[in-house]
Amino acid sequence: MRKCFCFMMIFLHIPRTAGTTFQFVLANSFGMRHCHLGYTGRTVISQKDLDFAKKVFPRLRSVSGENLINPLGLSAPNPFYMTFLREPVARVFSHYQDSVLRGNNKMSFEEMLVADGELENLQVKVIAGERNLDKAKRFLDRFNFVGLTEKFDLSLLAVKRLSGRELNLNYKRQLTARDNAIKKSLANDHRIIEMTREHNKLDLELYSFAVSEIFPRVCAKAGFRPSDQVASFEKYSSVVKPGFLLNRLYNKGFFREICKIVYRNSAASAAATAATD
Repeated sequence: MRKCFCFMMIFLHIPRTAGTTFQFVLANSFGMRHCHLGYTGRTVISQKDLDFAKKVFPRLRSVSGENLINPLGLSAPNPFYMTFLREPVARVFSHYQDSVLRGNNKMSFEEMLVADGELENLQVKVIAGERNLDKAKRFLDRFNFVGLTEKFDLSLLAVKRLSGRELNLNYKRQLTARDNAIKKSLANDHRIIEMTREHNKLDLELYSFAVSEIFPRVCAKAGFRPSDQVASFEKYSSVVKPGFLLNRLYNKGFFREICKIVYRNSAASAAATAATD
């Protein structure tokens, strides 16, 4: 993981790993030079999608999205690959709580654990593009930066130093629940914990690999130790900041609407072609 004065930062956002907060840092730092690929409406970003985004964002410096599945399969000039990992059981509990509080989920935790693929080895599947631990480890080893949710502020310092970008690291924590009663209840149930661990064996191995090998290497490259204590960058009381607002306006007000038109027309054209075959 060499220090890289990169042309494009590519952030794979794994749900419930503090990725939305990190996306705020990118959006606030780069403004109209950061693209949120979630606004494409695509489940998985292809090379064609990325190339289209570069046309809409002519001064593009960073992209992010939960749909950047298997990001190393994409081609970009001098890319700087980034992601955050979180202790898998905590991530799953947080994911379920969020689905209840914000997603109107009515399933019990046990029902959702079995039915929803996002509660089963999600970190491995997103990084590797499939349920393949060895591939996920190889890919993670090729990332320029891997942060840990549990070491979020130290991770921010490391990514700023490794990327060479003038990032504004100050933030207001995003998508945090005011009431963690659901998560606490799950965490106090030994049977639920063991069931969750059983469904996330690959993620547990990947996280252990990241904690023992990848993150220490990231810190060493940046001139830190994993045990270093740093002051929190959670200094904002609001997300109403010029860079972030400009980014939101361009991404949501322009890029998203352009994508709706382009992809709708592409789908219609493909359907018409199929009908004539």
